[in-house]
Amino acid sequence: MYREEMHYKDIYYEEAEKQNKEVQKLKHDMKHKLHELYHLLENSDGHELSEKIGAMCIEFEQIDEKQYSDNPIVDSVLRIKFGRAKARGIKVETSIRIPKQMQLDHGDIGVLYGNLVDNAVEACSKVPEGQRFVKIENKYQSGILLLVITNSKTGKKNKSLKTTKKDNIRHGHGVQSVRKVVEKYNGTVSFTDKGDIFEVSAMLYGIEVKE
Repeated sequence: MYREEMHYKDIYYEEAEKQNKEVQKLKHDMKHKLHELYHLLENSDGHELSEKIGAMCIEFEQIDEKQYSDNPIVDSVLRIKFGRAKARGIKVETSIRIPKQMQLDHGDIGVLYGNLVDNAVEACSKVPEGQRFVKIENKYQSGILLLVITNSKTGKKNKSLKTTKKDNIRHGHGVQSVRKVVEKYNGTVSFTDKGDIFEVSAMLYGIEVKE
């Protein structure tokens, strides 16, 4: 478990660093691109101007700077994952009300949120555009953290799926790592296949708020 946590911590920090570098590169390039656009506008080259602006819009779709959570670690993970989701035409909905600081290991946050969102995005990518969505409901109350992720999917309902934390469900990669994090906090996790919708619900206990 320790090795897996360290592995996902490395992955998280590598992704965060990559994201930061991409943002810095965009800022660095923006000045030069704006000068180029201004030059095209002055010379009335509307076609090339349109192509340049379109290319810039695609670049910006890869970077999601929206704030999803007051918790900076959770927010960083979601921005990385949702930036990629939106680039695939996936609609993202969130309702997140959690403390800014929690007694939840950063690596555990990366494993829990990262894997579950990755699985949701992977499933959505197989659905026709216009039907792709990921919805996250996340709230905290009296030491209990509840995370519910719902996403669209293809295929018929799998009636063999169970909803206890000791079952043998295999939903995408990283499920076993998610289970270990949930168990670490004496929690439960359930997976429900509703046919064209998949829902994951995780509840963690004993999560204290940091002052």
